[in-house]
Amino acid sequence: MLFTIVDSFSPDDGDAWTSYCQWRGVAFTRFDSIDGLLRPRLFEDPEGEDWHHIVNEDFKLHLITDYDYAVHKHSEMGQGDLVGVKFSKHDPCDPRFLGFDLIDGYCDISLLTNWGNDVDLINCSLSSNALVLSYQKVEAIQQELLLTSRADPHVAGCQIVSIYRPNENEQLTRNPYII
Repeated sequence: MLFTIVDSFSPDDGDAWTSYCQWRGVAFTRFDSIDGLLRPRLFEDPEGEDWHHIVNEDFKLHLITDYDYAVHKHSEMGQGDLVGVKFSKHDPCDPRFLGFDLIDGYCDISLLTNWGNDVDLINCSLSSNALVLSYQKVEAIQQELLLTSRADPHVAGCQIVSIYRPNENEQLTRNPYII
């Protein structure tokens, strides 16, 4: 599992939340999508030791490779949400599993929550946390978008990701990043 630290977006955001839900036409109770416009990355400019704990690929420098370091960076920032993500080996049976997102080829924009609100297949598949709970449904959405909108740069290279809530109660036996 990889980890990212993103801004939170919830009903606590008042008018921004209400406006988004009205535009989307869905009454969400939570927002677990990792859409970069609604939940911007808070860990984005790696430096020093960070380079030993991130995915060193284009558009993925915000992804942290180990839990202890992710917890350390999240604590250091003092804000936002720590989120677990998988690009493969999805595990919907994992008790931390929240759902599936469909992220553009730039690993930033969610095609489920911020790519338009006129795709019926998406709208009827979103759960109350802004994710799709079935792999088959999110895969069908991906295939439909690749068929109908392949020329859109956000659709080209889009990837299914599974989203997890890292176990906040996990006792770390050792955190080498805290002095």
